[in-house]
Amino acid sequence: MFSFPGIKLNFICITSVFLLHLLFFAAPAAAVKYDNFRNEPEVRIGIVQKTNNARLSFNGDFTIFKLPDNGDSPLELYSGSDETIQVELYNVHLQQLPDQFIVTLGSFRSFEQAEFFVGRLSSVPAVPAIFQPKQWSIKFGPFKTRIQAEFIENIIRRLGYEAVRIQPVDQDIHVLTLYDRKGEFIHLGNTPVVFYPHDGRFRVGYREYRGNAEVVLDSYGTFSVINRVRVEDYLYSVLPREMPASANIEALKSQAVIARTYLLNNLRRHVADHFNLCNTTDCQVYGGVRNETPATTEAVDLTRGETLTNGSNLINALFCSTCGGRTAAFNDAWSGAALPSLSSVDDGTEFSITDLSNPANLRKFLAHDKAFCNKSRYHRWTKTYTYDQLRKLFEESIPEFTNNPDLEIGTLKDINVTKYSKSGRAQLLVIETTKGNYTFEKDQIRWVMGMLKSTMFVIDKEGSGTGRKFILKGGGWGHGVGLCQTGAMEMAKENYTYDQILLHYYPGAELKRIWE
Repeated sequence: MFSFPGIKLNFICITSVFLLHLLFFAAPAAAVKYDNFRNEPEVRIGIVQKTNNARLSFNGDFTIFKLPDNGDSPLELYSGSDETIQVELYNVHLQQLPDQFIVTLGSFRSFEQAEFFVGRLSSVPAVPAIFQPKQWSIKFGPFKTRIQAEFIENIIRRLGYEAVRIQPVDQDIHVLTLYDRKGEFIHLGNTPVVFYPHDGRFRVGYREYRGNAEVVLDSYGTFSVINRVRVEDYLYSVLPREMPASANIEALKSQAVIARTYLLNNLRRHVADHFNLCNTTDCQVYGGVRNETPATTEAVDLTRGETLTNGSNLINALFCSTCGGRTAAFNDAWSGAALPSLSSVDDGTEFSITDLSNPANLRKFLAHDKAFCNKSRYHRWTKTYTYDQLRKLFEESIPEFTNNPDLEIGTLKDINVTKYSKSGRAQLLVIETTKGNYTFEKDQIRWVMGMLKSTMFVIDKEGSGTGRKFILKGGGWGHGVGLCQTGAMEMAKENYTYDQILLHYYPGAELKRIWE
């Protein structure tokens, strides 16, 4: 631990950005041991992503440091008080730089699905990385010549994957520039810059955050603002964005435990972007200090350090808004092995049929209203498309999710779900067109179909030809895996305790406090 006037800097944390470069490349997920976290760690949350400018404000004293790219100690750039620092991106285009190329595979709506496919690519003689230019994707390279890129592309195609293409690499030189409140120049460089507020608070725009800030260039030709914050402080701001503060304290405590567990089990999610988790529903919604409430803060404090485990490992504590009466198993939503703690459970429906893979059984289930989550307006839903609406939707979504932006799909002929899971989730959707059939799996179906509430749905059709209507009748909101937030809130009202709620949604899991 080194000390500077008014602040303390943990250089293990500071140099973590360089360790992230070493861990940049993706590998199939290994189980995360809870023993890795004997003390509360600092985590890195992307609070502004893919931006060209940002304004960081401080009430009180602060110091700015540059992180050298050789791993040396930080260099002080600037000290100030009660002011706003402007960060802008400066781009330099050098035509004489040689072209480089990357190979990208897939356009996945979830990190989980992208990570599964990484495990299938071990025979490719290049190291993959999971990144998120828009949707999640797998990247190889950069390669110095197109011939090298074509070699990798052909190997991937021979493995049976068609959603692969070669893309040129942005060859511009990107530089961070910093200015003080008077517009005076402070710094220009391409290494990370860290802001240390002496009171432990800073603002980006109108949002205030605990901890420190870091600005770092990304791989998209932009930069990110990262909040470096302790886990429990992070949870103070997550919990009120993930569950209403008016919920029963037992429901809030259950959400606090899974938010903590989910965070620690998913620190690899955005390694390619130099942070751990983002601040959106792709990870956990994180809004800063202004969202904090006494009730949610109490729930975090009452469960401090508590996580869900299975043996010596943290579980992947996924959760959704509304399960529709039956949670989905992990492999109902994404490819991969079944996970015992993420198996499908009935959510208080008392429905006698357990296997909903038969469409007739699923229709009966969707007509059944009893469930812990039946007070949600998304417990049951209907979505109607005209033929023209669906055709226009597919003209955009199919090229996007096949990683083929120039694809022309032809004329829409029909759509059908050809397979359901036992929890009633669509597993295969076949879209028939005059230029071929396109098949999409599991949770990706939601996004190809235009942000459907869930994959628990059946399709009714009315009319003929271009006058047809496609009526989707479904249940639930979200992927359906793990804790059902609406169901958990109802269970708490019915006097279930937070540990009972958690063990209902995560069969076989155990509560474990890993720090005090």
